[in-house]
Amino acid sequence: MPLSLCLLLVAALYPASASGPCYDYQDATYKAQFDPTDCNAECTVTPFFSPDHSVTAYVEVIKAAEESIDLLEPDFKSWGECTKYKSECGGQCIGCSPEEQATEPFPIFGTLMNALHASKKKLQIRFLTNNFDVPTCSNLTTPVDWMYLNGVAIRNYKTTTFQHAKFMIIDKGKKVLISSVNFSQTSFTKNREAGVILTDCQCPLIDFYQRVFDSDWDTGYDYKLSTTYSSNNKKYITYDRVIPTNDMGPFPVTGAYVTDMTDVEGVTVVNGYTAPDNARDTFMNGLDSAKESLKIHIYQITDDGICDKVLDLYKNGINVTLLVGSYIVSYIDYERAQDCYCKLYKGGLKGHIKKSYSKFKFSHQKYWIIDETTVHLSTGNWSPSDFPEGSTFPPYAKSRSSVNRDMLVVMKSPKVVAIFEEVFTNDWNVGTPWEPKPGKC
Repeated sequence: MPLSLCLLLVAALYPASASGPCYDYQDATYKAQFDPTDCNAECTVTPFFSPDHSVTAYVEVIKAAEESIDLLEPDFKSWGECTKYKSECGGQCIGCSPEEQATEPFPIFGTLMNALHASKKKLQIRFLTNNFDVPTCSNLTTPVDWMYLNGVAIRNYKTTTFQHAKFMIIDKGKKVLISSVNFSQTSFTKNREAGVILTDCQCPLIDFYQRVFDSDWDTGYDYKLSTTYSSNNKKYITYDRVIPTNDMGPFPVTGAYVTDMTDVEGVTVVNGYTAPDNARDTFMNGLDSAKESLKIHIYQITDDGICDKVLDLYKNGINVTLLVGSYIVSYIDYERAQDCYCKLYKGGLKGHIKKSYSKFKFSHQKYWIIDETTVHLSTGNWSPSDFPEGSTFPPYAKSRSSVNRDMLVVMKSPKVVAIFEEVFTNDWNVGTPWEPKPGKC
């Protein structure tokens, strides 16, 4: 399987055993415990987009850390050869030599390690991620093993089926980053992705995000090395060196709109919430708040109820415009998404749906704009696993349903809306009208 596809791991991509997908370690029923947190206070918001400034955004946030970094990512991939899968979810081992890893081209890896060593390892870094059961080859190493050996605290997620959020908290809330960006070269350099940095938020929102992270951290289990490192390799890996961080971008895609990255002060952050904790109701209520228009820039819609909601809004007079991913990793998700778009097409949205620019590897962003006044941004797709129904979520083995952890934020600001509108409009202009395949609708 090509590395670029491995880097956009989604739950449906992996085979499920009788007990659950290989990355599923949930062993207890999860009950929703985090209600949406109202903010309605001002923050400084910095929107950013791949393939232009996502590397810069992450690097700047990491460099701002003085005390701590809490990081949530589905996985952590090398931009070189150090995590190239030969088979996903177990199977053959991965890795590269310590000498190769010391010159890792992924700038986020180098920035994290350089910040840790510059602080004399006083900077506390916690990394919470999934366990795909892919071992490290003997005498080789990986980015995650390297971080672990250098003192980064690493735990594997098990609150629900899958940790899908892309999220970082600096110094217990000085800065918060929420995005669609997976830690893969494709996400940073070839995809359309979207994210925001929140700074100086004067409301309980930051504490809310921190509590979610801390709860998942406490529920998780300690990362364990899958291979034994020789004393010489340990000494080499833990040596206080500067890792090069050269390839910072932007990474222009021919014919695509090139975005800017600008701080916007005085943004009203309405609220924040986390999936699966009552997120579906909050999300649906947000859609119901539309009075005039709804612009959706999303990787995929595979949830029947959400698809029906979009159609209902259109039939009730809301001007709905939908820009969706041209390519989807999972064949199952692709077919489900086409079923939704077919329903919308037949329901009257012909001419209102486009596929994203074909020269993006994936259009993986997840945001929507309501009434040209409010931007909603999510780490999750419009899928059953990202917005599950109910408030009690048993392990997959009992429910046969995957449930993701995701983060969301709602922002109201003419300047922020204008930034996201401009990306939407320019991407729409180079998109392709969605048309059903013969015999499919």
